[in-house]
Amino acid sequence: MSGLELFSIGSWTIFDHCLRMEKLPRNGETVPLDMPIGEVEKIHFGDCSANIAAAAARLGLRTGLGMVVGDDFETSGYRGHLEALDVDLSGVEIRPGETSGHSFNFFDADNGSFCVSHLGVAAEQGDFAPPLAAISRAKALVVSEMFSDYTLVALEHARASGLLTAINGMVATAGPRATRFLAAADILFLSRGECAALLDGQGLAAPGDLHALGPRLVVVTEGSDGSLWHETGGTIRIPAVPATRFVDSTGAGDSFVAGALYGLTRGMSTLASGRCAATVASFVVEAWGCQTNLPTEQQMRERHRATFGEAP
Repeated sequence: MSGLELFSIGSWTIFDHCLRMEKLPRNGETVPLDMPIGEVEKIHFGDCSANIAAAAARLGLRTGLGMVVGDDFETSGYRGHLEALDVDLSGVEIRPGETSGHSFNFFDADNGSFCVSHLGVAAEQGDFAPPLAAISRAKALVVSEMFSDYTLVALEHARASGLLTAINGMVATAGPRATRFLAAADILFLSRGECAALLDGQGLAAPGDLHALGPRLVVVTEGSDGSLWHETGGTIRIPAVPATRFVDSTGAGDSFVAGALYGLTRGMSTLASGRCAATVASFVVEAWGCQTNLPTEQQMRERHRATFGEAP
C-alpha cells in the first residue's frame, strides 16, 4: 500500500483478557466477576498501536502498523483480521518461535481499573530496528507503548521527514528519554492519570506547560467528563459522546486517538477533530474488547450529527 495517511507503531501486548467486577478488591479481598462466563474465557485482539491502526482503517484512513510480535500473531488469526481491515502490515516484524504478550484488564462499575501484562517478545522491542522505509510513506505517525529506542527512533525519523507526529499514552515511562519523545511530537494524547504522572516527572504544574517541551497540542482525556484540548492559544473542552450502553472501556482511549487523527489528517479544526474522537470512542465502550465495535466512517458521521447537530 502506498501513500499511507497514518502509521501506528509500538509493541506491548496484542491479546487482551477483560475482567469486570462491581468493585476492585482491597488487599486480601476476593470479589466475584460481574460478566458472562463466555466473556471471561474470551481472548480479544488488542495492543494500543494495533487498536489505533484498526480503528483508523475502519474509518477509511490508509493505515500502516509497526510492531514486534511472535508467530501467534498469525496463528491466532490476528494478521487476517487486520488484513481484512486493509491495514498495511509490512512494518510488522514476526519473530518465529516467540510468543506475543497478554494483558489482563480489571475494571469496576465506576470504571476504576488496573492492568497486569506479560509482554512476551515485546519486552525485547528496544533491540529491533523500526520500519523507517514504511514510516516515510505516511503523512502522520503515532507512537504508543512501549517508549523504547524502537519507538523513539521512529518518532524522530518521522519528525525529520516532515510527518505530523503524535504520542499516545504513558510517555512518562520513557524515563530520561521522555524529553526527546516530547521534543519530536506535535500532538500528545494522555489520560488524566498519565498527564499527572508526566507533569510530576517533568516538574511542571499544568498541561499547557508541556508546550515548551515540544507538543503544540496536548489532549487530556477525562472519561465521562470529556476531554481538554490544550493549544498554545487556549483550551477547548469537548464533551463525551453518550454511548447506547456501557460494557467495557478497554481500548476507548486508543479509538479516541484514531478518531482525532482521522480529523487532523483530513484538515479538520481542533474542535471538529475532538468531536470525531469522542464519537468514535463512544462505540468502543458498547462491546467487550478493543476492536469489536469499531464504527465505519458513515456510522461515526451519523452519531456525530445526532450528537452535535452536524456532520464533521
